[in-house]
Parts: sequence; C-alpha cells; structure tokens
Amino acid sequence: MLVTEPSAPSARPNGTGPVSGDAGGAALARLVDRRFETKHPLVSVIIPVFNNWAVTRRCLESLVRCDPEIAVQAIVVDDASTDDTLGQLAALRKIEVLRNGENAGFVKSCNRAALLARGDYLWFLNNDTEVTTGSLRALVQRAERDLTIAIVGSKLVYPDGRLQEAGGIIWADAGGWNYGRLDSPAMPEYNFVRDVDYVSGASLLVRTQLFRELGGFDERFAPAYYEDADLCFQVRARGHRVVYEPRSVVTHYEGLSSGTDLGSGMKRFQVVNQAKFFSKWEPVLTAQHSPPSAAGVRMAARARGGRRGGILVIDSYVPMYDREAGSKRLRELIDGFVASGERVVFLPDNIAALEPYSGELQAEGVELLYYSEGDPRRSKELLLDALPTVDAVWICRPELCRKYLPLIRGHSNLPILYDTIDLHHLRLRRQAELEGRDDSEWRRVEELELTCGRASDATIVVTESEAAVFREAGVAPVAIVPTIHDVLLESHPPFDATQGLLFIGGYNHTPNVDAVKWLVSQVMPIVWKRAGDVHVTLLGANPPAEVLALAGRRVSVPGYVRDVEPFFLGARVFVAPIRYGAGVKGKIGHALSYRVPVVTTPLAADGFHLNHGSEALIAQSAEDFAAAIVSLYTDAELWNSVSAQCSRPLETFSSRRVVADALEIIDRVRRTRGTLAPARA
Repeated sequence: MLVTEPSAPSARPNGTGPVSGDAGGAALARLVDRRFETKHPLVSVIIPVFNNWAVTRRCLESLVRCDPEIAVQAIVVDDASTDDTLGQLAALRKIEVLRNGENAGFVKSCNRAALLARGDYLWFLNNDTEVTTGSLRALVQRAERDLTIAIVGSKLVYPDGRLQEAGGIIWADAGGWNYGRLDSPAMPEYNFVRDVDYVSGASLLVRTQLFRELGGFDERFAPAYYEDADLCFQVRARGHRVVYEPRSVVTHYEGLSSGTDLGSGMKRFQVVNQAKFFSKWEPVLTAQHSPPSAAGVRMAARARGGRRGGILVIDSYVPMYDREAGSKRLRELIDGFVASGERVVFLPDNIAALEPYSGELQAEGVELLYYSEGDPRRSKELLLDALPTVDAVWICRPELCRKYLPLIRGHSNLPILYDTIDLHHLRLRRQAELEGRDDSEWRRVEELELTCGRASDATIVVTESEAAVFREAGVAPVAIVPTIHDVLLESHPPFDATQGLLFIGGYNHTPNVDAVKWLVSQVMPIVWKRAGDVHVTLLGANPPAEVLALAGRRVSVPGYVRDVEPFFLGARVFVAPIRYGAGVKGKIGHALSYRVPVVTTPLAADGFHLNHGSEALIAQSAEDFAAAIVSLYTDAELWNSVSAQCSRPLETFSSRRVVADALEIIDRVRRTRGTLAPARA
C-alpha cells in the first residue's frame, strides 16, 4: 500500500475493541462458520497479517458482520507471525489460512493468496482495518454497474473520525498525496464517485481475472509500498478505470501494521519504491501528471478520467425530478452531460443535500456542493472554491442569475449560460390577465430576465416563442433546450384496459392549482353529465388544502407518488387544462411518452407542435374541453388513432437530440471565451 503522509498511530476509542477471552473466540468462530462461503463466492477477501492477533480479530469481527448478502471467501496469509496468530486462526474453520515460512511482506503474500481465490473479485484488505456495513456492497455495486471499472477503492477514515484518504493523487515526480487527509469525511468534495490516480491497498477491490492477467502485484515493489499505485496504473494502461467509492467506508488504524517512520522498518520501502515507480512510469507521469503543488490538489483530484474542465450548474435546490417538470428536465440534462464525458459540479442555492436526490447525483459522479456540519463555507465560498475546476457555468432562473453572475464575473472569465427554465414574466402576465388584475410585477420580472440574457454568453429557453421574445429585444445568442421525453412504449395498453382521467403536476406551481380547480369545477360537471362517472386522478406533490378539498367519490388526490408509471399505463385520457403559464409543459411530454391521448389547451400545447385531432385534442373553453374529453373517452377508434400518433412530436424532445444541442451551445460559448473544452467520451 502507498502511504504518503505518515502520522502517529491513533489510539483505539473505547468500545471498538474485539470481544475478549475464550468466549469471544468461540463467538467469532460461530460467526465465521455462518458468514464465509468456500464454494461459490462472489468476492475473495485477502488479508495479510503479521503478529498483532487482537488487531486481526477486530478486522475479522467487522468483516463477518458486513453485507451478509454477498458471498465471501476469506483468505488470511500469516506472514510468519511469532505470536499466537496462527493458533487463533486454526479455530476459524471457514477461513482459508496460508502460512509463509518467512516474512515475505504484503506484495508476495497477496499474490500467493490470489492463486487460491475463487471469487469474481479480489478484495485486498489490511488487517488493521474495520469495515462498515455497506462498504463491500458499495464496492461491488460500483464495479457491477460499469464493466470499464477494474478497481474500486474505499473512503479511509481514522478511528477518531477524521478522513485519512478519499482516493490518491500521484504527482509527476511519483510522489503521492492522500487526498483529504485530516479533513471531515462529510465534506462534499469527498463524497462523490470519481476516477482517481490510485486507491490504497488497505481496501482495494479488483476484478480477479484482470489481476491474474497482469501477473498480480509487481514484485519489484516487494515487500510493500507503491504496489497499489502500480496496479492502478497498469489497469488504466489497458483502458480500464480506477474509481473511488465514498459509500464504502473503512476505518484504518494507520501505522499499526507497518509503523510510520520512513527511515526504518517496512516504511523505508516507501522511499525506495517511489524511485522504482518513477523509473517504470516516467513517460506517463511526465505526460499526464502535474508537478507537486498544494494549490493544485483540488484540480488534481478531479482531472483523472479525461475530465479536465467541467460544467458548474446552479439551481435553487437539488433536482427533485419526480416532483416537478423543471427539475426533471435539469436532472436529465445533467445525466446527459455526465454520459457524454463532462464533469459536472452542482451548486444548490440552498446548499442542502436533499435525499435521495443528492446521493443519486454523487453516485453518478456529480460533485455536489452543500453544507456539512463543521464546514464554515456557504454558497459563496463553495462557489469560489469550485470555479477554478470548471470551464463553463450554467445558471438556472433569473433570480439566481442576478445573484451569482456578478460574483462569477468578478472572479473568473468563465462563459455563463443563463437557463430561463421558462419565461417567468409571461406566466405572471398571463395570470394577471386571466384574473383581471392590473399587475405590473411581470414588467419588473421581464426587465430582470432581459438583463440576465444580455449579461450572459448565451440564453437558454424551452420554446421557439420564448426565443423570439429575447431575439426581438436584441438578446443573442439564444438556444432552445426543451424538456426531455423519450418514447417509453411501443403501444399503450388497449382502450378497454384503461379507465379514468389523469393529471400530474407539482402544486407549488400555481398554474397547476388553477388548472385542477377549473377542471373539477367547470369541465367535469359537463363530462359527468354526458359520459357518466368518469374518475379523475390528480397526482402531484404538495397539494394545498384547496386541491385536497376537490377529492370525492369521482376525484382522487393521491398527492406525491414516486412511481407514476402504473397511473399512466392505466389512464385512458391525460388532461392538461393549463390556463396560464410559460414554457414547455413537461406533463404533456410525459403523457405522450406513454402514448396516452391528451386533451390540453392551446397555451399548454406551445412548444410541442401538436396537430389537433391527430396527435392531441386542443380546446380553450370549458365546454370545448369537456367535449374533447368525452370524444376521446368514448370513441375507441379516435382514441386508438390518437394513441398511435401522439408520440411523433417527441423526436425533437429525445434525450439524444436535446443533450447534443445543449452540449453544442456550451462548447460554442467555451470557444468564444477561449476556455478549455473537455474531451467527449
């Protein structure tokens, strides 16, 4: 293992030691018998040991309790211990024990044990570690989800809770850096998945077949140190990835196995092997690695994997994609950016790590900036820390553009893209007109939106009509990046297998509240009179009292539902009775992706270019809207025709096309500003 910043061994805190005495040994033996798999393991864990039985027992006790759903083969290599280690191991029947005749060191012990491994993965684990529940599961899940990943490493923490290492950096001179050492492990920069130069052999998962193809750890680094870094460089040279997985947390009692003195004992090989490592990898180090620099640590920790530069995305909060259309659009854009090879940093203005959304982004490789306990940084400081690591900024909403654009301009020359989400002033104006109010608030918002557009390097809108507003005001360039909707079904379930009407929308958005109130009070009485007791389901998060009050025998208000697919598959008609608002209505695209025939208003249809009568029914007044619902609901031939054709407009909204268009405008403003454009995956 490579340890580059030695520290004194930490005292073990109270309550973390192994069970003592004969009773403890018998209890461990029973646990071992139940836990380990000798015939068909998924993972072969390899633990080299030398003396310090109490240390080894603590490691084994944590291992037997870790992720029992994963079949594990346990191999312990006793490296010629002189205490009672071998005798203690003899009582643990389900652990396979190898005995070295002389002290061979970490490298040769691991290579020898790997020959006995039957698992698909090898997990090299120091005996001076304690593993946490979920730590092995996280390593395996990371490797299983991407076959290009060959090695996965854990977050290593000290017994006192401080961070020891969140992936390692190798400088151009072959010196190493334990990223994050002595920081809080809860800080955001240490909690997203990323490619790294190397991961420590204290907890390293590697594909067994590849390890054997490489001949194991290179024994020129025996007895220990730099063998883990060398293995990582070898697998990367073959086109594979080395990844840090923050959900895998392992406590490492650094120094208990090898000490900390670089001038004596095993630790002296750290200095010796650095020279060997440099000699072996000098061309790669010179071409791909930075000179040692404390100031360059943050960028060096992020530059691996062909992802120099990146996009900083700013919005009000982490995208809650299952609760509102704007968040769904942004999350799908971020997913597309990451899939294309972009490195994405996300700053929520409320700096809150909302779950499960935050964890999902971090697992995807997005660096999320949020508040963690004990961290004095707030949004401004988090932003300024991140700016040197990106080469473009994507700011959502006019109020956030007003807040952050001057700060970014004052500290960088980065290109800024202003994403309107929708034109707020249009929504406010239309609401005032509908309600018969003389409201000038929309004019103030209009001026703010135009000001943001003029100050940015590009303005992003979701419809052609909204693009025209900016172009007429002299704002350029303007790009259309609508909501994303891929067709999900070849065909919807048949007419006779469906029933009821469906609406979905987040009720924090006032146009949705107005829509369902109008639907139930003005439209549905006509429908019920003509077509009987047609049931209406009003899905969506945060329904206020006035929406909940609509519930009754013929109206359901379930509120937020995470999995809405069964509702779309069972509905006969989707209704979008939006009377004011702006932008593309994601709810309509959602319905079209499931091939559910839609009845909507002309305003809500804006952006989709729907043909009335063939791809949807479009109506304005309550009488016409009700008539359209009744027609679709009772006429199987019309329903089948619309269902078959309604997804045709979605080609413009496919993830492939929308993400490509968004990336093209990002690269265009990068070129204009002269910033670095990352390589595409």
